[in-house]
Amino acid sequence: MNTIKKDIITYTIDRARNAGFYISIEKGEVIVKAPWYVTNKSIQEIVEEKKKWITEKLRQYEDQNISQRNYIKNKKAQIFGSDYNVIIKYENEKYPKLDIEENKIKITLPNKYKKNDNQDIINILLEKMYNKIAEEEIANQMEKNRIKLGFAPEDYEIKRMKKEFAKCTEDKKIIVNPDIVTLSKEKIEVILLHEFCHIKYKTHGKGFYNLMRRCMPDYKKYEAMF
Repeated sequence: MNTIKKDIITYTIDRARNAGFYISIEKGEVIVKAPWYVTNKSIQEIVEEKKKWITEKLRQYEDQNISQRNYIKNKKAQIFGSDYNVIIKYENEKYPKLDIEENKIKITLPNKYKKNDNQDIINILLEKMYNKIAEEEIANQMEKNRIKLGFAPEDYEIKRMKKEFAKCTEDKKIIVNPDIVTLSKEKIEVILLHEFCHIKYKTHGKGFYNLMRRCMPDYKKYEAMF
């Protein structure tokens, strides 16, 4: 085998005693299979004639490769316990944007990003999506628990954490991870109720569980899922 460059087309010649002549694109590389008796000059001339076709096939391969590289690894994201397909597309836009439609999360990136590794941008967009959903859902759950229990924390904060969905601090402030909205609403409810009960009871004693049971008789069913 030997590699020859002609203008912008780089190709590899594969000589075979009984092969016919044909050009193929294999993993982004142009392969010219030719019998032993076809000269390099003749090959160059044929490649030049087929330049438009070769260039188009290389472009198709590159677009497909970029799409696969930038597609989010898990290919799905969860909102309230339901799976959403994550679709990445490129358009003539100024800025990245994200839209939620039925069971799809559509992320649109500017065309100029096509050749970049955009995983970080995709992750940031998904985090912002969770933050926005969490703001509304957590506010609703906080009010719901305040009415149920008759008390509430002095303050609460939405903050991304590595290991916890929510916690009650020593000064009785509740911190909630916005990624909690990946869980079902039932699970979110039991987690936040759990932290509310810690405002009154620091440990998991009898009083703590009586309060949990009073507000949610079947809470153990959901706790067992964690």
